[in-house]
Amino acid sequence: MKALLKRTISTWHMGESVKDIVCYWLPELISAMILITLPPIVDSYIISNSQTATAYGALAMATNFMHTLIKFAEALPVAAIAIIGRFNGAGNYERCGEELSNTFWTTLLLGFTQLAIISVSATAIYQWLGVPPEMAAIGAPFLRLKSFGVLLIFVSLSFIGFMRGIKNTRIPMMLNLLGISTFIFFDYALVLGKYGFPRMDLNGSAIATILQYGVMNIAAIAYILLNPDYKKYFKATFFSIFDFKRAWHLLNLSWPIMLDKTSFALAYVWLSKLLADMGTYAITTYDVVKNIERFAFVPAMAFAQVVTFLVSNRLGAQDPKGASSTIKKVLMLTFTAVGACLLFACFNAEMLIGLFDPKKNYTALGAAVLPAISFLVFFDCLQVILAGALRGAGDVKSVMWGRALSCLFFFLPVSYFLSTLTIESHALRFILIYGCHYLNAGVMGAIFFFRIMSHKWQKKEI
Repeated sequence: MKALLKRTISTWHMGESVKDIVCYWLPELISAMILITLPPIVDSYIISNSQTATAYGALAMATNFMHTLIKFAEALPVAAIAIIGRFNGAGNYERCGEELSNTFWTTLLLGFTQLAIISVSATAIYQWLGVPPEMAAIGAPFLRLKSFGVLLIFVSLSFIGFMRGIKNTRIPMMLNLLGISTFIFFDYALVLGKYGFPRMDLNGSAIATILQYGVMNIAAIAYILLNPDYKKYFKATFFSIFDFKRAWHLLNLSWPIMLDKTSFALAYVWLSKLLADMGTYAITTYDVVKNIERFAFVPAMAFAQVVTFLVSNRLGAQDPKGASSTIKKVLMLTFTAVGACLLFACFNAEMLIGLFDPKKNYTALGAAVLPAISFLVFFDCLQVILAGALRGAGDVKSVMWGRALSCLFFFLPVSYFLSTLTIESHALRFILIYGCHYLNAGVMGAIFFFRIMSHKWQKKEI
């Protein structure tokens, strides 16, 4: 440990400076808040305060499933960031533009595929989750409509991935601000029937998502095509460029990311299935606690995006020591930022949970479990930053195998075993089942840490 600390101090001047990291991080933080955190929080607040607990439970279950699809959608852009970052760092700008085209067409195809699958299996998904029949009846049509919004999310991530790969985090932030503004307005107007719009209840939320990402895609295309600084990236309009071999290479680099991101995201779906046996209030408690912790976790998600393209660019410039130093700085900043957010959430647990529980049906349960689970979130911080660093180096299979093996041989059996125990205390049972998710993150973090220490990730070719 002393030797590790000594090496950290001696290499602190290498890589990106703390100031530069924070400058890249702030736009990503805002983007992550408005893209990942605000929509479910706003949605949950409106639905929980205007609809029944059954409708809120249907939303919570669909949100967990949608989260998995979005994580699947992120795989191609993450791989593209690693590729584009390498070429951008090496000054090969036209190749960066070609990779945007390949990412766009591939994500569009995958988006249509998930849309077709969800359209025919929405009811079966709710039945498998084990929710009450009335909840499934409300949730299935909502899930089908929401999947069209996911198609548009797939496309938007290809544009945002390109911009991040060339170290532009400001425009993705502005696109997300535009999108969340659109979503909040139409979510409020369509769910509740305000400003002359028809009252559409839960389905209004899905339409708001479609409008959100439709507007974002139009704005992203306009910016890329009209920005004179981007002309060096395109010898032709990116819509007209497609290289099957390069697209196949992108898929080969992406499928491990798809597996590792979806395997980890499916843990939330699995948890919702296990907790559904505890009743509707356990489902709603899970959604509220998860949303609060995701909000506290936003700094880590933003730093994970940053470390991916910073490591990619550093390795592209043949600076592996700088990449290692950058990872250490990002970890330090992540633990500090997330720790401050978690402390605030724990000290204000009843107030925060009460915002989503006007009748105080599950506030006591949520306030009891939040502090215990929050302590385990630091395991998630470690794994998400190290996973982002490995992806930036193109070492995506290490992340895939680490997450897949951990989920398969630790999380699934242990969480299922805990769910079968007869425990009278709802709070204790909730903590044991939900906390298993973060212990699983700790196992992943240990795997990624040993991979980082081996330095083999620095020699990966993309």
